[in-house]
Amino acid sequence: MYLLEVALPLPLFKRFHYLSSQFVSPGLRVVVPFGGQKLVGIVWNIKEVTSEDLNPDIEYKEIEEVLDAFPLYPPKFFPFLEWVSKYYLSPLGIVLKTALPSGVFKIPERRLFLTSEGERALRKGLLPSAFEAILGNKKGVSLRNFTRKYRIPLKKINEWVRLGLLDLKVIVPQVRIPVEVFYRLKRPLEGSYKEKVEPLFAENEEIPERALKGLITARVLKKLVEEGYLERIEIPKMRRIVIPSEVIRDYTLIPQQKRVLNQLILGLKENRFIPYLLYGVTGSGKSLIYLELIKEALKEGKRILFLLPEIALTHYIEKILYQHFKNRLALLHSALTPQQRLSEWLKILEGKADIVIGTRSAIFAPIENLGLIIVDEEHDPSYKEENLSCKYNARDLALVKGKMEGALVLLGSATPSLKSYYLAKTGHYQLLTLTERPFVSMPEVKLVLHKKGNIFTEEVRREIKNTLQKGRSVFVYLNRRGYAPLVKCEECGYLWECPNCGIFLTYHKDEEAILCHYCSFAVSVKVLCPKCKRGKWKFLRFGTERIEEILRNEFPGVEVVRFDRDVVSSEKRLAELFEKLYKPFPKIIVGTQMGVHGHNFPQVNLVVITRAEEGLFLPHYKSSERTFQLLLQAEGRAGRKEERGKVLIQTSFPDHYVITKAVSQDYEGFFYEELLRRKKYQFPPFKKLAVMRFEGVKEEKIREIAVKLREKMENLKARQGFSLEILGPSPCPMRKLRGLYRWQILIKGESSREIHALLEPFKEVKYTGVKVEIDIDPEDLL
Repeated sequence: MYLLEVALPLPLFKRFHYLSSQFVSPGLRVVVPFGGQKLVGIVWNIKEVTSEDLNPDIEYKEIEEVLDAFPLYPPKFFPFLEWVSKYYLSPLGIVLKTALPSGVFKIPERRLFLTSEGERALRKGLLPSAFEAILGNKKGVSLRNFTRKYRIPLKKINEWVRLGLLDLKVIVPQVRIPVEVFYRLKRPLEGSYKEKVEPLFAENEEIPERALKGLITARVLKKLVEEGYLERIEIPKMRRIVIPSEVIRDYTLIPQQKRVLNQLILGLKENRFIPYLLYGVTGSGKSLIYLELIKEALKEGKRILFLLPEIALTHYIEKILYQHFKNRLALLHSALTPQQRLSEWLKILEGKADIVIGTRSAIFAPIENLGLIIVDEEHDPSYKEENLSCKYNARDLALVKGKMEGALVLLGSATPSLKSYYLAKTGHYQLLTLTERPFVSMPEVKLVLHKKGNIFTEEVRREIKNTLQKGRSVFVYLNRRGYAPLVKCEECGYLWECPNCGIFLTYHKDEEAILCHYCSFAVSVKVLCPKCKRGKWKFLRFGTERIEEILRNEFPGVEVVRFDRDVVSSEKRLAELFEKLYKPFPKIIVGTQMGVHGHNFPQVNLVVITRAEEGLFLPHYKSSERTFQLLLQAEGRAGRKEERGKVLIQTSFPDHYVITKAVSQDYEGFFYEELLRRKKYQFPPFKKLAVMRFEGVKEEKIREIAVKLREKMENLKARQGFSLEILGPSPCPMRKLRGLYRWQILIKGESSREIHALLEPFKEVKYTGVKVEIDIDPEDLL
């Protein structure tokens, strides 16, 4: 008899014990009874026992079924999950639910098969005649349907399975990862297609099928491929939007890149945990360093984990990796269906993939013999999980995993997070820098003072006009969707707020609606003012829709393409966007931050950043850092191989240090300036943070609970002599969101151990009508 310790996907800080007559390896999934229902759990531990070893006060239940032939999560990785659970004060069951592909904790469909031994037993009459229904059936039958139809108890089925007469299998269907199709020009086209299609390839090595289908039929496309004019290429669709970009195939590393690569190779050969930070300006060729390092790791027989931010656009590096290592890749990301994700997970478990590329949750991939972890765009806030109760940071966990596995960890960015750069400067990471752009010159950046009035100054208008006349395209950046972010009643002056969130609503002209970007509350623009019941609406300030309209009016005849979340919300609009984006003539692209992540749009030689101060004055200690990073990323969109790009930064705050450092592209200067402020106000990297957040419908009840917990924390702090600062409770800057009031307590301290000791007694607090969450190392304080 065996006693199994089973982790269940429940928000409880304990595991449960069950009995089994057979040995079950840790890591296997089992079906167990729990409070009148059946749950799927993971076996965490097992020991052989006798009845004397069992606690007589506990009524032990038996497991009902073992679901797997091999562990879905090998026990080797259990310490990592336990560390995550302990550090983020999150139940192990919830960590498991976060880590494994969705759906693995549902009882799967099992199929019943007769073994050859079972067929002989059936012929001899040792099995019920009901089994004749599956005699010779190679696909088996559904266990659930079979037991219901013939009323055979599951206990008897399991007994016959143990005797080798029956076989129970969980069938995991093989699924294909969705792909985006591109075409590459192999030789000059002839006839009418030469004028129609060939100009698209002047600037772009690869063109998406969606863009070409607007010009020629699928039948013609197929014919051009068959006759050798075009080459068809499939790229796994990791993102909703796959934009082609020229992948460098023949390259030679410049001396600076070689020096950085050699240092990394030496570190890789040491076969131990070494953390590196690679700070390389936009266009410095970080992707080539990644590529060469991966090749070296594969030569050494190591496997690789490559993490990327959770963004809408396919990143340039994803295409490079796919084109070089097509058959050695596994993909793990949010765009996959549960079945696709499970299929990729099994591919990793079976050792069929040497490189795992994915977003945040790929940090939990069960990669044996892991030797290299790369975290690209390590500064990106999307590495932090904000929606689930286990609020982990994949970038930070990459370092933990690297330490446990003895792997080299490389963090890369053109705008490193202040925390990472500080740790590199103070010797905790090894700092590597790339300051030269081997393929494209650094853009010329100019500050343009913007006063009240029109969104564009005369100078900006003139530069846009000149760029278009030269046959080049323009990228206009504003990080605000919609037509107008403020809607005001001209009669009574009422500013329309969301009733669920208390946040100003945004007017969207395309939809003729006033919307909330947080809870999706929407109302027609034709309704009367809720305050004075009359009036006419006035739309204040600017969003991307309004800028698109202004540019269409000012530059008639020029294609203006808007690139934001609203435009890519449907497949039809996405197809229209692709068609416009790759037409071979000058255009103006208007975009939000979605358009600045790792992509160069075709023919763009001028970048105009409007309202550069947008986001600068949010009540968050990271607002300056994030604004600076976005400005530098937007600047990086300017320039082509043979021409130096130009960037115009338009702002009403020309003397703010974030703006001046962005204009001079001075990351180092920004770092030291911002560091002084962080030290003065005691924020990371000088202090560690944790937040206890409260949400509920009744604000007074939230406040009472928060005040009581604050008092208990203060008492514990005094008893233990902790040198922590407990701030609040106070309303969150976004006081109400999606109909719930929000308060928080902020804890600051130098010791992570003290913060955990303070919060540990409160990790299981529960109140009716009030949700309490703990966030360690929070990224979002709004």
